[in-house]
Amino acid sequence: MWLKYLVSLWLGLLLVGAAIVPQDEHPRGLDSSNSTLELVHVLFRHGPRTPVNTFPKDPHINETYEPYGWGQLTNAAKVELYKIGKQLRKRYKNFLLPYYQPDLLHAQATQSSRTIMSLQMVLAGLFPPENTPLEWNMLLNWQPIPIYMEPEATDKILRQKVPCPRYDEAVWEVMHTPEVLALHEKNAELLRELTDLTGLNVTYAHDVTNVFISLQTQLAYGLKLPEWTKDYFPDKMRPLAIKAYTYDAYTPELCKIKGGYYLEDLYKHIQAKIDGELEPAGRKLFISCAHDWTISNVLSALNVWGDRMPRFSALIAIELHRRTDSGDYFVEIYFQNDPNKPPELLQVPGCDKQCPIEQLLKLSQDVLPDAPYEQLCIAKGTSDGTHITYHK
Repeated sequence: MWLKYLVSLWLGLLLVGAAIVPQDEHPRGLDSSNSTLELVHVLFRHGPRTPVNTFPKDPHINETYEPYGWGQLTNAAKVELYKIGKQLRKRYKNFLLPYYQPDLLHAQATQSSRTIMSLQMVLAGLFPPENTPLEWNMLLNWQPIPIYMEPEATDKILRQKVPCPRYDEAVWEVMHTPEVLALHEKNAELLRELTDLTGLNVTYAHDVTNVFISLQTQLAYGLKLPEWTKDYFPDKMRPLAIKAYTYDAYTPELCKIKGGYYLEDLYKHIQAKIDGELEPAGRKLFISCAHDWTISNVLSALNVWGDRMPRFSALIAIELHRRTDSGDYFVEIYFQNDPNKPPELLQVPGCDKQCPIEQLLKLSQDVLPDAPYEQLCIAKGTSDGTHITYHK
């Protein structure tokens, strides 16, 4: 068991070391010479973990995933996340203070051990106290930074699992639209075969995603996958597995219930900054750690998702800039889904890559919450009650 663990860690360290892109290669906007960076929001998925669930015919169904346990960060994940923190330090070294101060940032995670630990690792890389007034131990280059958390029962912004009957119903409606039914019919043989091979009722794209992620995390841990997976994982399963993320935010209504609350919070901070009312006044960074569906739902609400499979540690950076000549504000949205490449500068349809904040707000109107959550979540009685999800 320990040999398997050490091999997994060694491979993780090797891959992470090769994957982290030197920060000097990262773009700092199309033209940063005529603008100043004013505020940054970073949202990222937790790092690589052990499986959170399995399937009835899994030969590793009794695996304990020592020394981590089920659904926990691996050591390779900790290395990767720490280096991501160092990336952010290099990217924003001229924007942030050289060391942590309470007013400088707000750090928040979901009610999940893997997101809290992931954020701890990124913050450790982002604000090392060595050679600063906060250095307190020459043998431990670490600065404690508070992380805030909202309970899952009320967290509409990051965790996004507050019960919502209308959302579940609306996903069911999407899964029964002609185009989605046609795609599932096209993949009917694959769904039947996966049902037989796994022992799960693999009916929807979400079920494929569930199995896909379980196999992905088992492989990363160092387990030998069942022989049948050679014909299915990852290539044959990936196209349908990706679709679950698209379907979860397929309509403006779905985007509003999920990603819309993050955008509402984002725009509140941006407007307060523009108006000179952001408190504390020295706040420069909001950094949050959440889940794969948080990433896809937020980018879907911004209409820049596309069909992707969000990687562990996938990261969004939303930067508010102010033009030095006119004083106008614009936003740049970056997404890093591949650690071997620099972040991608995304373009919201209907806007430039340097999107004026007024235009971005206008384009987001259809997905911003316009009623209390409880009202948005009232079911209309249009589904058979099936709860379609891959979330864990």
